[in-house]
Amino acid sequence: MNQDGLILYHHNSSVCAAKIRVALAEKALDFESRLLRLDGDQFHPEYLALNPNAVVPTLVHQGRAVIESNIILEYLEDAFPAPPLRPADPHSRAGARRWMAKLDGDGGIHHAASVATYAIAYRHHLIAKAGGTDREALLAAVNASMNPKSRSWLQNVVFQGIESADFRKALFRFDRLFADLETQLGSATWLAGEAYSVADVAFTPYLIRLDLLGLDHFWQARPATRNWYARLRGRESAAMVLDWYDPKNIELLTTRGRAAALEVKAMLEEI
Repeated sequence: MNQDGLILYHHNSSVCAAKIRVALAEKALDFESRLLRLDGDQFHPEYLALNPNAVVPTLVHQGRAVIESNIILEYLEDAFPAPPLRPADPHSRAGARRWMAKLDGDGGIHHAASVATYAIAYRHHLIAKAGGTDREALLAAVNASMNPKSRSWLQNVVFQGIESADFRKALFRFDRLFADLETQLGSATWLAGEAYSVADVAFTPYLIRLDLLGLDHFWQARPATRNWYARLRGRESAAMVLDWYDPKNIELLTTRGRAAALEVKAMLEEI
């Protein structure tokens, strides 16, 4: 076990797991890596004992598990306060939490990012696993690799891809988010003010994921947001996102993103 007593159960390309790696890097904290494949191993009894939700990440610190990525980020601030990632000013701290809250929930950006990822790219992996688009075989592949909650809102996306109504809703949510980001970043360097914070940590993997999918349209015409993304990518901790990706996953995301680019661009013009 490492000197900080930290074990991270994670997955190479999980955005939720990636933000924990970014925070650990920002705090210069070492951790023992326990990679899950998410091919059903998340349902093993020993992992469910740590995380009954059968998702990543799970952080184990001194033998005790902490789950839910934004809660883990808060935990790291409490357990390892230096260097701080929470703003010192109460108003700025509330602002950081407000931005982080935009990621969660059924209408949150995590939901939209998952929809976009599966609609454009990951559904093709499941189709290959199922040996085609036969509905029953594809449903079996979905059931084998997703927890029940994810299945309930990603199943139709896997079947219909970018033609699904959920994908269009995701694009709309992104457009609203990036309009809000442009307003905020037009008067501040970082999401919670003039200091890099846990809010910027939390958003880093999502921006990188959208970039890989070819969805950088959302910030290319928004200069404040475009510059913010460049600052995020310029931090050493951002390597904790892309450097962990399986190269095959990067190829899948970028190749499928290019293939869907014209159709997605047409949809964006209708927003």
